[in-house]
Amino acid sequence: MLNYKTKILVFVSLLFIFNQVMASQVDGLYDVDILVTNESASVRWAAFERGMEEVFVRVSGDSIVMRKLKRPVAKTYVKQYSYEPVPVSTASAPAVNEAGVALTHRIKIQYNGSSMEKYLLENGFPVWGKHRPEVVVWLAVRDGTNEYVLKDADQSLLKTAAEEALTRRGVPERWPLYDYKDRKILSVADIRGGFKDPVVSASKRYSRGPALTGSIIWNGDQWQSSWSLLMASGNRHWSLVNADYSQLINKAIDQAADALGVVFAVSNKMDEQQLATIQLNIQAVTSINKYLRVEDYLTALSAVEKAIPLKVDGQNAVFEVTLRSNEEDFLNLIKNSAELIQVEAQKSPAVELSPESQPPVIQSGSETEKSSEVLVSDDVSSEKDAASDSTENQKDPIPVYYYRLNK
Repeated sequence: MLNYKTKILVFVSLLFIFNQVMASQVDGLYDVDILVTNESASVRWAAFERGMEEVFVRVSGDSIVMRKLKRPVAKTYVKQYSYEPVPVSTASAPAVNEAGVALTHRIKIQYNGSSMEKYLLENGFPVWGKHRPEVVVWLAVRDGTNEYVLKDADQSLLKTAAEEALTRRGVPERWPLYDYKDRKILSVADIRGGFKDPVVSASKRYSRGPALTGSIIWNGDQWQSSWSLLMASGNRHWSLVNADYSQLINKAIDQAADALGVVFAVSNKMDEQQLATIQLNIQAVTSINKYLRVEDYLTALSAVEKAIPLKVDGQNAVFEVTLRSNEEDFLNLIKNSAELIQVEAQKSPAVELSPESQPPVIQSGSETEKSSEVLVSDDVSSEKDAASDSTENQKDPIPVYYYRLNK
């Protein structure tokens, strides 16, 4: 038995670990900053409309969702807003709108994201939640005689444009170091060609999620570009040409984000009776840290209604997962985020557990029996009652999927 001080220490440690795990979720998903000319009501209402469109695009994963969605009243989704003046720089002229009027204020708007997501779901549109995999960005640039790969420490107008576009779409990104270790695996030619094997191999150093490659070349008159989005479920390739690098990059990021939205945005089933239940048997859950990592990962997925731990033994963790969407959507999310790796079923006797079982206890370092299939059964008072009611109470075994926690 743990004494009181030990229990407190364990509890504090769990909170610290949990907060570290939670940091992987996207912040500011429902917040928008917009430059405006003044603080008048008409300008404010227009900013509310523009910001609402940006958030709907961000949480639906669809750049043209507002063409399909019946437009609601924007102010009904505004939780709060505030203004701040735009600093005036002597080194550059102030930003102006299309009419040439200086944009002297920034309005910061926070929207009610849960209400907006509910509106999308009620109207048959999918939602891409806060849990979003980091995308590794490999961007090769040729500007005249200069050719380089944008790195994490670089400051560049092209990189800034890409970062702003990714933020606008709610896509978390990682920029590579592109040091000796990266160059040993991945050449500039590999990036320009969007060759999957070397790109994915180099990207594992930074993220388990998708990788985005881009090749941007200035030909003297305009920017030519080719792009590749590499995901577990398939690859996308496209090309764009534009004299304005900012417009080109924004269009490229929109195409990438739309492709990500197709994979990661899910349409929840609103009817409680339609919610599907599955079980996940996850190997390599060998510490409290890893257990919390798995639990937080599952509960943060937009396709998951709830995840109940049924068994944790210091080696494996078994969860009963209730889905808001169908199994295909859920399995697709797992596949593309690469947090869990699918494995073969373990070949050992089945173990029956009850959903009302006591909370799991992690027995670190102990060897325990590994079940090949975990079934949830109804409580019955006796074998006689179970036999007599077998026709009425018998349930089909719920699907069991086997995974290993990625390192």
